[in-house]
Amino acid sequence: MPHAELLAPHPAARRTGTSQPLTPALATLVAEIGAACGGAPGAMKDQVIAALQTAVAQAGLLTADQRLPQRGCYARHLMHSDPAGRFSIVAIVWGAGQFSPPHAHHTWCAYAVHENALDETLYAWDVASATAQPARAEVRSPGYGCFAYSGLDQIHRLGNSGSRPAISIHVYGVERERVATDVNRVVQVA
Repeated sequence: MPHAELLAPHPAARRTGTSQPLTPALATLVAEIGAACGGAPGAMKDQVIAALQTAVAQAGLLTADQRLPQRGCYARHLMHSDPAGRFSIVAIVWGAGQFSPPHAHHTWCAYAVHENALDETLYAWDVASATAQPARAEVRSPGYGCFAYSGLDQIHRLGNSGSRPAISIHVYGVERERVATDVNRVVQVA
């Protein structure tokens, strides 16, 4: 697929590669996310976070191609797209100094850090100014995982301030074709 917009919340980010054969660790993650999507809505958040945290601890989760960074902006590698359209799993490889823009989400999503630390800035939405206000910054170490529902309750900026590439695994509650248009909502920051 030639254009970045298929999987990119940031205009310069490019999707590289296509869905690869499932590694054993990815097959387990796919099964667990699928089960969480079919289970009780209240339990989904905890099940998805647990599945991601288990998966990112597995050395064989990614293929060599899914670990490749790119110059200029973070690389997004599609790992799996659910045949029923319930979710897509993406590996993001963050080069040194690569960050997403501040954004909220149009759908549920989750991520976990697989390799090297990431920096996350969290924001609070200010209704009066219709802007995001910086709230706090956190370092997210390998194994950290989180989940967000759609809306403006979880606005963040994620990226790598380190000198080595970092990798995170993301699950978005949309089919592959909708990742670019129905996941991230870029917001203005005060």
